[in-house]
Amino acid sequence: MNSKKTINLHLISDSTGETLSSVARAVLSQFEGAESSDFIWPLVRTKPQLDRVISAIEQSPGIVLYTILHDDLVEELRRKCFELKIPCIPVLSHIIAEFSGYLGMNISHTVGRQHLLDNEYFSRVEAISYTMTHDDGQSTWDLYDADIVIVGVSRTSKSPTSIYLSCRGYKTANIPFVSISTIPQTIYDLKKPLIVGLTINPEKLVQIRQTRLTSLGQESATDYINIEAIEQEVVESRKLFSKLACPVIDVTKRSVEETAAKIIQLLQEKRIKEKNTFSATQIPSN
Repeated sequence: MNSKKTINLHLISDSTGETLSSVARAVLSQFEGAESSDFIWPLVRTKPQLDRVISAIEQSPGIVLYTILHDDLVEELRRKCFELKIPCIPVLSHIIAEFSGYLGMNISHTVGRQHLLDNEYFSRVEAISYTMTHDDGQSTWDLYDADIVIVGVSRTSKSPTSIYLSCRGYKTANIPFVSISTIPQTIYDLKKPLIVGLTINPEKLVQIRQTRLTSLGQESATDYINIEAIEQEVVESRKLFSKLACPVIDVTKRSVEETAAKIIQLLQEKRIKEKNTFSATQIPSN
């Protein structure tokens, strides 16, 4: 069995530091038993700011990850890390260099450029707004405007998955399955959105729902946590998915991020197929 190991991790950015945090989590997840004490240093753009960071690194040395564009700050940071004999890793520089070479373009050196209020930003805001107003079966009259429609029984992570997808820019509606008769009829006529069914192992669902009831201070036995009723609920939901001819994702052992990644993959495949079909119809016959 691997023993726990904790390291100090300094994440230094001239922007918000979101990229560094994501990279650090992804890397640490590859090492079982490894944990980190994170020191997050956003908006480091001047020498006095960097001096304070370096002072903290000297007190709590560890691995340094950075995304800083100013060469003089980078040189000072790397020099100090070399003296302390600790890793100092530029997270984006190699990737940016590869992009620059392939595109034949110089980088802009604009700090925080990824956070400019561009069309993509406003598109994400619109997606989040749409998703919030279409959570848990709300506003089903305009599902045609969604990118993704998620259907599943209660406690299959429909809402958190929808929110995650909306933060990636996808308008996502989710509809709880109670019975086939409660599903809005508009869903059967949808063409644009990807409809996805979420299913789960009934035994696992009992545990999740029981935990939910306990957190609410409700301990009474109901069909909501009755295994036979839940098994039937899951079977009936699968009948709906079959009727809709939609892909089904089993979320029993999936995280929200994994479920969302699979949905994005399915959406991309749907769009490529539709694009190819459209292109084929444009080819004139001889």
